[in-house]
Amino acid sequence: MTGASRLKERYWAADRYQKVANRLYPLSVALCDRAALQARERVLDVATATGNAALAAAERDCTVTAIDTDLHMLGVAQRRAQAKNLQLTLRNYDAQNMPFPAELFDAVISAGGVQFAPDPVACAAELLRVCRPTGRIVVGSWGPASPITTMLEILHSACPLVDSILHCSTAWGTSEGLHRLFGDRANIEAEESRIYIEVPSVGEWTDILCQDFGPAKLALDESNASVAREIRQSLLALFSQFSEGTDHPGQVRIRMDCLQAVVTPVST
Repeated sequence: MTGASRLKERYWAADRYQKVANRLYPLSVALCDRAALQARERVLDVATATGNAALAAAERDCTVTAIDTDLHMLGVAQRRAQAKNLQLTLRNYDAQNMPFPAELFDAVISAGGVQFAPDPVACAAELLRVCRPTGRIVVGSWGPASPITTMLEILHSACPLVDSILHCSTAWGTSEGLHRLFGDRANIEAEESRIYIEVPSVGEWTDILCQDFGPAKLALDESNASVAREIRQSLLALFSQFSEGTDHPGQVRIRMDCLQAVVTPVST
């Protein structure tokens, strides 16, 4: 592992990231709704991080396996499951090469996770391989125009140590990209979805990101005071564009645009 890789890993502290993941939980609920999960179905959550989608599936009485390459994230997912009295099978596996038998799962899901794997072609092949012929793959991905993609581009411009995700947002977050990944091996139904999170204010959401979202904290810590102020102001302006009022006093809604896709294997 290079010095830059170790630095990035340190900033992806699982307990700190959970403060962000708590706010993003509605995205996983919406994804499980789109997957139409049924009780006792075998579900695989790919790139689970701290377990949002896996827990949402377990709450539907599914038999859930979740994988991630980060052991610390999996540890948080396990503690969350125990706190909710839910059962998860957690594995430290890579989405690009999963040691599961073929056609094992009724549903394979990923909420903004699998799109970050380095080899999207390998990931797409693996998702298809482990999904039953009558099953479905349901992924929620940040597209090129989503606020998350734009935020990471802002951070990357200020600090090249933060990875750009334009390539993976095009691959997984557009209908065209998904058709290129899966080709004639699957049918794809994709639609842009507007998922909302509620926060006390745009400023507080910006503070959470700056303090607890690894790439943002990395960019701020690696920048001088002037650049750090510019980063924060840019993020504040960005999420202000996606915010609106609510019926709840002291709360605003922030729109988190993403592409939700249902991918069904084609029999050969």
